[in-house]
This record gives sequence, structure tokens and C-alpha cells, in this order.
Amino acid sequence: MGRGDDKLTGVLNCDKPRGWSSFDVIRKLRRVLGVKRMGHTGSLDPIATGVLVVCVGRATRLVELLMAAEKEYLARLRFGAATDTYDSEGEVVFQGQVPTDLRASLGAVLPRYRGLIMQSPPPYSAAKKDGTPLYKLARRGEIVELPPREVEVRELELTAVEDGEALLHVVCGKGTYVRALAEDIGRDLGCGAHLIDLVRSRNGVFNVRDALKIDREPAELRAAALEQLTPPEQSLAYLPSTDLLPNEVQPYLNGLAVALSEKRPVGSLLRVFGPDGFIGVGRVEPGRGGAAVQPMITLRRTG
Repeated sequence: MGRGDDKLTGVLNCDKPRGWSSFDVIRKLRRVLGVKRMGHTGSLDPIATGVLVVCVGRATRLVELLMAAEKEYLARLRFGAATDTYDSEGEVVFQGQVPTDLRASLGAVLPRYRGLIMQSPPPYSAAKKDGTPLYKLARRGEIVELPPREVEVRELELTAVEDGEALLHVVCGKGTYVRALAEDIGRDLGCGAHLIDLVRSRNGVFNVRDALKIDREPAELRAAALEQLTPPEQSLAYLPSTDLLPNEVQPYLNGLAVALSEKRPVGSLLRVFGPDGFIGVGRVEPGRGGAAVQPMITLRRTG
């Protein structure tokens, strides 16, 4: 593949270094791969490390879908102080006395944050107010609090407590801010808390142990990225699949629903394959003679 080959398509599981923004990773990959069309499936703050999933080429059509995948974190919280950014990069805005038995206190509070909960995005975040990211407003001195929204915390476990700090294992759905969890837990304890370290250990099917190391020389990074580029269909391995017949492929690519021979729950998503491989993702809809798959995302060109 040539250095400027925009035909490159796939998904990269990257290990974002501490101190880098998520866009720093995109910027470096664009430069070494010569591909402009890239997007990630969920930002990591500069203090965070771990899995940053980057879609390349036509696989960028999968960004929103992959963004909804389950994420797993290891979060270290420091108690006794709250900050304006909810993490260690901000200014301390409150200080309080850490409970004598922090482990027991956390054991009483953490159950409140499991399951479906209401959470407000941090004032320094990419969430938007009237089209403007909150962090831009905050930098201008305009602190905006958005109404709480429902997020899902599927697992929240205390794994260690030491010297006023705690390590939490978090498994959550789309839109959950671990920084906001730290802020809310500290407020509940009355002592304040903020995030001092965060590792995203998993995003969907991608794990940090297999992630591409970004902080390396360009030639080495390019070779490793090309070797580790994952076919789009593998990034969606958690979805069931269906196969189209040769004469069904073009109508499907033209936007027409295709009848399914097998029973599938209406509303479910399917990876769709043709005789030549992966085509995209479809949604199961009710049809005249049974269920049909309606195109939702196509990666194959029509014609």
C-alpha cells in the first residue's frame, strides 16, 4: 500500500499515552499512514491511558456504532479534595476530612452508582451547550451545568484502598464520565474526591493488552499499524451475522430491505455479508413474509 493510500480501511486498537489528547493520536496516525479519513470512538482525557479505538477510511462509518460499545476502566480516586475539572489537572475548589474507614464508607456509597443512574457531564468536557463544547465555555469563565442524563454503570467494584486513595473497576455504557463518578462519590462522602489516574482497559472487543503503542518512531509505528489493522467486521464480532445471496447484494446496497431466511428479533443489529465479504450493518425490521434486514451502515460502494 502506498504512503498516501486513502483506500486503507479498518480499525486500530491504540494505547493512548498519558499527556496526549485523543486527537494527538489521530494526528500522528494520519501523518504516518497518509490517510486523512479517521475518527475515534470515544475521547480519553490527557491524564488517561489505554484503549482508544480509531476507525480508518470507510470504517469511519462505524464510529457511532462502536462508540456505543461497552467500556471498562481502572480508575484511581483521591479523597479529601474536589477540583473544578474533577481530575488532578484542575484547581482545588473544596477540601474535606476523609472518612476514618474509607473502605466501609465507599461500600455504603458505591451501590448508588450501579445500574441506570442520572449523571451530569463535567463542566470541562466535550459535551455541548448550543453547539459549543463545555470546556470552551469553561475556559472563558462560563461554567455551564447541563441537565443530568441517564447512563448505565454495569459494574462498579472497589479493588483497593490506601492512604486516602481508592482504585475502582468500572464497566459502563456510552456517555458515562468516570470523572463525574469521582466527583459525585466524593460529594456523597462529604470530603470531596477527584480522579488522578484512569486506564481504559477495554472498549467493546478491544483490550489494552493487545493495543498498538503509539509513542514510537514513525516508520516503526507505520509498520505496526498496518500489521494490526483490524477488518471492520471483526470490530463488531459481538453482533450476529447474516449472508446475502449474490442477487440480493446490489438491491441491499441501493437501500432496499432484504428478506431474512432465519428468525431474528425485530430491532436487532446484524453484520451483513455478501459472497465477496463484509458489506455493513443492518437492522432487523418486520417484512411482508417475515423479518427483513434494512441497510443501516454500508461499507461497500454501490454500482
